[in-house]
Amino acid sequence: MAEGHEQLWFGKRPNWLGFGPLTWQGRAATGLYVLLLVVAVITYSRLALTALVVVFYTVVYVMLVLVKSDLKDRLRPPES
Repeated sequence: MAEGHEQLWFGKRPNWLGFGPLTWQGRAATGLYVLLLVVAVITYSRLALTALVVVFYTVVYVMLVLVKSDLKDRLRPPES
């Protein structure tokens, strides 16, 4: 980890997924995301509302992963 960087919650892992939570905060965020998805599927009876909530939760989770990982650095094009 580079100096000046805060602790990364998500990053490269030596398992079959290759990327995942590195700290307890990352595991807690992933667990909360999965729990919220399960609750949304069980709670909301209308498919459109369920889909909207699932998309919202997914966008928020992906944004959290991008902020708390080094993915945004790896997705930038190389500087010439």
